[in-house]
Amino acid sequence: MDALVVGIAQAFSLFPGISRSGSTIGGGLLRGLDRQSAARFSFLLSVPIMLGAGALEVRHLIGMPTLGQQLLPLALGFIAAAVVGFLAIRWLLGYLARHSLRGFSLYCAIAGMATLVIGLVR
Repeated sequence: MDALVVGIAQAFSLFPGISRSGSTIGGGLLRGLDRQSAARFSFLLSVPIMLGAGALEVRHLIGMPTLGQQLLPLALGFIAAAVVGFLAIRWLLGYLARHSLRGFSLYCAIAGMATLVIGLVR
């Protein structure tokens, strides 16, 4: 049941402005998971999405005539993104073990309301 609720929460990220990780963490919290477990589950759910997106992009890379010249920069970018992503997730999991999400929730509410107001004023 936890996976079903978190999966449904993930579907909400199809709407513009809805964070996939935020919606899945929220879904996990609704099911009674602690913050760290909800975040860990959210990041595990991202693995198939990332692999699928990567596989789709590899198709485009294979057809590039300059692939040989761009392979080193692409590999370095991949490694840098993987290292920074790992460190960011590690930091977030440590942060969630010691802090609540109230501040982030308040920020999201204020940013969302400001976006709506700006959109209505224009």
